[in-house]
Amino acid sequence: MAESLHERYDRDERRLLDTAGTEIPTDDLLDAVIDVASPIIAASAWESLPDDAPPRTTERYTAAGALTAMALRTARTTALTVRAGYVAEALADVRRLFEIAGHAQSVAEDASGQYAANWLGRHGRAARPRAAFGEPDSDPMWKLMSGQSHAQFDVYASMSATFDGGRLVHQVGPQRDPPWDSVWLWYAGRQLVRVLAGLLKVHPYIDQTDFLAVAGRVVAAEEGLVTAIANHRPS
Repeated sequence: MAESLHERYDRDERRLLDTAGTEIPTDDLLDAVIDVASPIIAASAWESLPDDAPPRTTERYTAAGALTAMALRTARTTALTVRAGYVAEALADVRRLFEIAGHAQSVAEDASGQYAANWLGRHGRAARPRAAFGEPDSDPMWKLMSGQSHAQFDVYASMSATFDGGRLVHQVGPQRDPPWDSVWLWYAGRQLVRVLAGLLKVHPYIDQTDFLAVAGRVVAAEEGLVTAIANHRPS
């Protein structure tokens, strides 16, 4: 019996998932960030506040914890999507990670807890996604992420289709592109680092030794990724 389309895709996706660790250079780096997140999240758990806690500490703790859990889940879904051969489709999740990280940073930097309260209640600037991003429109990576999130044809065509003799050919099955897969897994790890840094600022008593070591590896990897992409020629 001939192999059906979904059976072929299932097979190809499993193969790509199984080989991601050896074919995508930043695969283990994202996993290292995810692993270091676990003890930080555990150490940030709280049940009650001391009597001398500043106003809105509850809101600040709640927002920082929720954003970290959200970021961890989103980083995992990003990783699964990239590893399975659908890097273009992962960009919407990477965009969400950028938003989460922006909110987490604002929660951490506002010691009054007002931004946290606004984010939890969807009030003020905290209710608007752009508050988490600043003005990113000139960033080409941002345009790619937004274009995929909003189903723009030009972005889709540049990432998931080719022209063959004037005919548009769609790539509908999974495929590996190691340099770009590495970039987007790195971006996911970088945003998760930002979120964890925010949580650690809200809970400064948590030991940061392991986190700082992993964060240093993430920052150090950027230069190599820029070089790899500059030298990359699509097949």
